[in-house]
Amino acid sequence: MAPTRVRGLLRKSRQDVYEIKQKVDYVITDNAANMRKALTTVLADGIDEVDEEAEEASVENAELWEDTDKNDQSEIDEAVATHARKERLSCFDHSLHLVVGDGLKNTRCVSAAAAECSKICSPLHTSALFSDAFEQVFGSNKGIPAAEVTRWNSTLRQVKALLSLDAKLLQDLLESQGHKNLLMSTREWAQLNEMVDLLDPFPEATLLTEGDEVVTITYCLPSILAFIKHLQNSRRQL
Repeated sequence: MAPTRVRGLLRKSRQDVYEIKQKVDYVITDNAANMRKALTTVLADGIDEVDEEAEEASVENAELWEDTDKNDQSEIDEAVATHARKERLSCFDHSLHLVVGDGLKNTRCVSAAAAECSKICSPLHTSALFSDAFEQVFGSNKGIPAAEVTRWNSTLRQVKALLSLDAKLLQDLLESQGHKNLLMSTREWAQLNEMVDLLDPFPEATLLTEGDEVVTITYCLPSILAFIKHLQNSRRQL
């Protein structure tokens, strides 16, 4: 969304008559360049327009909304100006997604094994013959979901689904269906198992910190500490 569009929306929803802008400490967005630019522009430039309808709106107990004493108001304004940070913070979940995604891309052995997993999944979703043969061997309640390139957790789900299958039965199925080129080595299976063990806590943390109607920031620090401990223990086991 363009910065001008964001500013236009904020003019309608965050009226300066309420001086809400002066009370904003942080705004959370994803890490996209357009969002960083938009929020930086809005928080830096300010919003000077006042909505006429909001200005004329009636409220109960109007005396509660009367201007405070000038000295008190000056003290309030000074405190707000001093402590209002007006900063954009990166979304924890989006940052976590980028970190794990980049890690998978840069770990060649794992990314190669995951790519082989995706290749095995392909005929299952594109060939009716292979899909029927797969169902005959593993049953209708088994499958390998397709992975989205932009979502690392979909790759994790795909790998988990593959590892839940009997490796020998899958190998026989691939050979019988003319997909011998998709056979995975013992080393690749081991790499995928290590990948699942390593990444298992990350989806759980993502679920804990993605709530829309509840405060989730308290889960961020414990999640990071849990990641550090988990990764340290995993490193000792290697």
